[in-house]
Amino acid sequence: MLESVTGLFSGKPTIEQHLAVFGQSGSGKTTLLSAFYGWQQEPEFRIKSGYGVNAVDASTGMRLRASYLKMAESLLPPQTRYAHEAVEFTIRARGLDGNAGKLVWHDYPGEWWTETKTETEGNRKIETFRALLKSDVALILIDGARLNRDKGIYIRDLIRGFREELERQKEAFIREGERLYPFPRVWILCLSKSDLFPDKDVFWFRDQVTAAAADELSELRHVIGQIIGGDQFKSIGEDYLLLSSAKFDSETGKVLNADQQVGLDMIMPLAIALPIKRALTWSRTKEGAVTSIHRVLELFRSTTTNYLRYLPFVGNVFWLMDDTAKSILQKLKDVENAARQRGDAVETVVAALAARLSDESTKNVYYSSKEPL
Repeated sequence: MLESVTGLFSGKPTIEQHLAVFGQSGSGKTTLLSAFYGWQQEPEFRIKSGYGVNAVDASTGMRLRASYLKMAESLLPPQTRYAHEAVEFTIRARGLDGNAGKLVWHDYPGEWWTETKTETEGNRKIETFRALLKSDVALILIDGARLNRDKGIYIRDLIRGFREELERQKEAFIREGERLYPFPRVWILCLSKSDLFPDKDVFWFRDQVTAAAADELSELRHVIGQIIGGDQFKSIGEDYLLLSSAKFDSETGKVLNADQQVGLDMIMPLAIALPIKRALTWSRTKEGAVTSIHRVLELFRSTTTNYLRYLPFVGNVFWLMDDTAKSILQKLKDVENAARQRGDAVETVVAALAARLSDESTKNVYYSSKEPL
């Protein structure tokens, strides 16, 4: 039975989610951001998805859009060095007035995970790490070009270096006996430049990571568990995603087809709908069964940052998040359509994102060990 939430809460909060994106220099973070924004500006995408995003800052939006359009001419965005960029996007349900909320994309400098910084640069690095605490979801980019060249040793070194940097940063934030509560709970491993492996699926990628670095992933889970309070509520190395900003020439690195992306339309569902789904999974693991959104809020209020503010208003979506019936997509579409008709932008967007997360067409691109095959 779906829980009615009408009248339980005053006001109507909107979505607010922060996404942390990590990757070494050259892993494709800057290109990914431009492609993510540019593709979601296309009418084809907005009509199909039922929502769209706009950059809050007009000049930033123009820059990202221009970079996306130049990709068709094989002109990639210049690599950024030592610059943490936080880009805010408003989210709108197609055909409805008002914003459903916002997504904040945090792009972390790859050099900061491989180089020691002191004084001014070191302070900037610590402040940048503080921004990480606003995110519930983090993407770790594994560079397909490096994987193609260096094989599993690259994956192993990357995860080890990432874990070591978290250990170093931990000392700057955690006092004796204290842990961080707002901190990313879901860490998704992403194969960037996945177009270099056209005949491979996400299961192959998962197996590559497991074979090369299962013990390093286990140690990363341990370190993150030392950092966060409520360490049972975490997911590290349980989710895998293939990503490609375009189709590239493997020899020259030039863009062959700027319209041929992989996984870009999964970023929003993973950033916004997946945390809700994990909250339901974790709460049921802890208590056996959860019958009240209020109880879920009690369990996770101190461990998360933003998304629980709108959770009570998407109860119709929430109780469908772990539904494995074949009719789940239709149920979510019905919720989306009903929300759109009554002008509820938040539930319209969340239902659309949840439907994308549950769509069978994602199977070769996105894998979660928490989901049935």
